[in-house]
Amino acid sequence: MHLIIRNILFLLTFFLFIACGNDDDSNVSPDGDTDASSEIDEATPTCVLNDSIAPPPRPSDVLGYDPVEREAAGTAPTEEEITAFTKKVTAFFKDTEYFDWVWRTSHGLDVNYDPDMMPYKLWWQDVGMRRDGDTITFFHHSRAENICKRTIKVLENALAGYLLTGDERMGEVAEQLMRGLVALSLGLEFEKEDPLVKYLQARAVFNHNHEYTVDGRKVAIDYEPMYTPSFKWNVHVFEIPDNPTYGNIWVSNMRSKDDVPYMYLALPIATRAYYETDNESLREAAALFIEYMRGHSQSIVDNDWYILTKYEDGEAVIAYDATKKDHPPADLGSYMHWEAVFGPDAECNAQLGAALSGYGYPADKGHCPGNHTGWDFELLAVGTNYFNYNIYNYFNLAAMANAQLWGCNDLTRKISEDMVFRFEEIMHNPEMPSTDDKEFPSDLAGVLLASATHGYPLTAEEAHHIMDWYGKSSDWYRTWEHWDPWESLEDGEELRDYKAPRVEYVEDGEGGQKPISYVRLVEMPYIFEYCYSPLNGADRMRFIDCDIVADPSKWGE
Repeated sequence: MHLIIRNILFLLTFFLFIACGNDDDSNVSPDGDTDASSEIDEATPTCVLNDSIAPPPRPSDVLGYDPVEREAAGTAPTEEEITAFTKKVTAFFKDTEYFDWVWRTSHGLDVNYDPDMMPYKLWWQDVGMRRDGDTITFFHHSRAENICKRTIKVLENALAGYLLTGDERMGEVAEQLMRGLVALSLGLEFEKEDPLVKYLQARAVFNHNHEYTVDGRKVAIDYEPMYTPSFKWNVHVFEIPDNPTYGNIWVSNMRSKDDVPYMYLALPIATRAYYETDNESLREAAALFIEYMRGHSQSIVDNDWYILTKYEDGEAVIAYDATKKDHPPADLGSYMHWEAVFGPDAECNAQLGAALSGYGYPADKGHCPGNHTGWDFELLAVGTNYFNYNIYNYFNLAAMANAQLWGCNDLTRKISEDMVFRFEEIMHNPEMPSTDDKEFPSDLAGVLLASATHGYPLTAEEAHHIMDWYGKSSDWYRTWEHWDPWESLEDGEELRDYKAPRVEYVEDGEGGQKPISYVRLVEMPYIFEYCYSPLNGADRMRFIDCDIVADPSKWGE
């Protein structure tokens, strides 16, 4: 079978594949106003059609099914190993002041810019920093094509961290990042739209240049380099002169399916926060976030599995490839692109995730799990581009998490079985393509940890893999000297990226160097949602002391 897949891969290399960039009845308005006195619906999830855009019913604290039994693999972590690992990871968050750093460096539009414009923050890419006197200027130098997934990974764990620890800074980060995802939709609106199509997502919003102070530190945001039109096959940058929320702004359009599974995956923790927090501002932000995430997912289902976007004319349309004759639909916005080759279920689990996230039931995609549906397509995908491991691993995880959220117990169990098959193949089948990529082992650690958060039954071998890579990554990131660039940078000094590098080059023993790619900086906080989750299976395979994680005064001890 693998030989057949490889032959297909060679025959299809001329296809352009996947966009990797490195009707309103809601009671919530974009500025976060909601009827705080309204009763919260805590009904039991039912796994039936739910066509509202309100928060789902309160999530269950039990799996609702028997976990998949795993064959023993490896030796369970000892108490000494668990203690050492917990100390190392929590020391990283303590020593770097990670969430304070996120608060100071993430940005979008500050609260003091204009009281009529919703403030928000985003975790950026393609942004450098420069010290100008006592001010750090964050300057934008490219399209920032995939900030959605980066922002969501941090926001959901800041949200879980706040619920777990009560740390106010985590709550502030979570609130503003949730509003950031809403801003990506608000930013893709035109005053001239009639009717207004809500919930579609821009890749990035390049808002107004402005200055402000955060934690006593002066900040300047320079979007100016992005105020110029450009396009390539997977993104167009253009001006929206009449945005209803922000006025004259610039955007990158064409939301890619690279980011969408993370939108689905954030729905369970945002729903928990909606029911469990007594922070009214945070609950309002969670309700708004849920509305926009569900609205976006419903749009995908309603439009035959296409992610719609808008161009300069403001019309909501299927994303197209402007570099090809007749502008065919672009793969990045289609869950149907490979139907002609692999059949209608090639991306069945991605479709299932959209249906569950948007409508709370599996639509006609409940047959996806149990038969490894779409696996042959995925082998082609990861053989063509390593990063597709991340996209499709998380699509499957997001389907599992949302099936659990909506009480689809039998379906969740089947997806869990598929997840076990998936990771067994990825870790132990030598014919799996692209596993020699430098990012593979640390990315695997991240997705294993995220999966365990939602009930995936870890083996001891998998737990040790998480501990190994999160431990090494904690050591690596703690050495970066610019966690407080207002202190570390010299006047006039400029860095092309405002974040710590992920890759280290070490001697290979043969006179050269080899790269080590550590856990993504946005995935380091995964421990917080894991430790907060009642579904994490820590009673089955314990590898971190969540009591320590829950108490910042004990971090690093």
